[in-house]
Amino acid sequence: MRKNRGSMSVRLLWILVWISAYGQGFSAEVLSKNIFFLAGSRGRVTVPVSPVGPQGTEHRFQWIWTSHDGRHSNTTIANIISSTWESVSNTLGFSKGSGYGLSMGTNFENAGEFVFMQTKPVSVIVTRFQVFAFKVTPFEWPSFRLGSDVSFSCELSSLPEGTTLQWEREGDPTSNTTLFYNNTVHMVIHSVDQSSNGRCNCALKQNGTLLYEIYNTLNVETSTFNMPVTLFRESSNSSEVEMMCRSSFSYRKASWTKGSSPAEAPATLTSDDRLEIDRFSSPTFKQKDFPLRLSPVEFEDGGVFRCNFNNKLMSYVQLTTIQVSASRGPPGGQSVVLKCEVSEVNGDPVTLAWLRMEGRTGLVVKKDILTESQPNWTLSVTLPSLQRDQLDWQCAVFREDMLRASVPLRLRGAGGRSGIPGLVLPSPLKDDTLQISIIVACTALVVAGILIGALVFHLKRKKTDPAVTSLPLTQKNDPVYGNITDPLAHQELQGGQDGNEEVHYSELALGEPRLGDPNRVTSGSNHVQERGAVIYSTLNI
Repeated sequence: MRKNRGSMSVRLLWILVWISAYGQGFSAEVLSKNIFFLAGSRGRVTVPVSPVGPQGTEHRFQWIWTSHDGRHSNTTIANIISSTWESVSNTLGFSKGSGYGLSMGTNFENAGEFVFMQTKPVSVIVTRFQVFAFKVTPFEWPSFRLGSDVSFSCELSSLPEGTTLQWEREGDPTSNTTLFYNNTVHMVIHSVDQSSNGRCNCALKQNGTLLYEIYNTLNVETSTFNMPVTLFRESSNSSEVEMMCRSSFSYRKASWTKGSSPAEAPATLTSDDRLEIDRFSSPTFKQKDFPLRLSPVEFEDGGVFRCNFNNKLMSYVQLTTIQVSASRGPPGGQSVVLKCEVSEVNGDPVTLAWLRMEGRTGLVVKKDILTESQPNWTLSVTLPSLQRDQLDWQCAVFREDMLRASVPLRLRGAGGRSGIPGLVLPSPLKDDTLQISIIVACTALVVAGILIGALVFHLKRKKTDPAVTSLPLTQKNDPVYGNITDPLAHQELQGGQDGNEEVHYSELALGEPRLGDPNRVTSGSNHVQERGAVIYSTLNI
């Protein structure tokens, strides 16, 4: 028995020592450690944990996972008992790593919070990890067609608080469109050429400090020989589009034509001997390169543009125009209708989305998928009334889940006025609730001030209420208040009262007596005018 007790004591002592020794380490390691990986890349992701716990004692640990996509919450994916892995969720893509660590595939869905905790002999969190997954689309970057719009996106499984996700490019700035929503940053580089070549980085930063980045290299082909390109452009007074036409060989003749439909005969726009017409222009033809520039872009400019060198098709461009507008709703109301329209839909469906912008982040309010067979290609949103947080909008155009264009709409005119004629913006307050609250609060303060003032005045007056005093009447600056009684009342009461009793009025002046004053009060007389048995006294101070 003594040996058993001794061994149990030693074991308990070991447990206490181990808990005390590792307790500070656990508390220090409870803060999350960050791990980043690129979804779809080769290899596996390791979440490292070294073996812990004293030898010779039974201890149990668990790996608990909460996915960033919300499909799994506090899911036990592994149990470890005395250094032995009892179970692991291989079906979810997890496996045993080195030591007590965890290993998993580079699946975007595996990202989440991983908690490694001890369950025996005591329950305590040993460490936790935040594992973030990046997903870049397209994953492989081939050579892109000259003159095309290159679109790519970078998605993060969860955006940590205080961080920003953005695309960065090396080299000179180029015409591009960026949009951030749903933890995804989209970027479109317009009409790429050789000057667009270079590295593009998807960077996660916190207060300007780089936490992690993924990069890829953009390469653009050198010619446009018979390669169809689809471009989306905003129709506005400041918009423009440049369509490329370039060959590796020399030619003598060049021309650009446009056809709105296959049945319509194409109309010639520019040629080697006519470089400008209306809003279309081209530089001097130098046997290999003959781009077409259109500025400004109007909604009716949508259609098919062809470039020919010596009657040989060299470039084929499908231009789709986009226009946005805002108008008032029915008369008598304050509703606003936002409208986004594309000139046509050919081939793959197009998704239109209205996004309300909060800084650089867009919140999807409404979206719709448009197909070629639809009678019109419009997406409208009706706002019951225009609020101050509803002034910045964007209509985004997606094809195959990739951003193709984004057109801003700002409902703000000069001097902070509405950009819609006849519509007045609301006050800076979002609604009347805050204004009413301020008025009520001010009123309550005023009432409270009045009540406090009245209470103070009442207390002061209470301290100075009339009281009987024995001070002599001749004392200066100390007026005395007293009850005035009739010196003859006692005698008259004894003599009885008749029905025709007269009323006597008496005036009594109190204060400092003055010599020569006919109303001067002396100890032997009262200035009284008698008229009966009842006396009314008027006191002047």
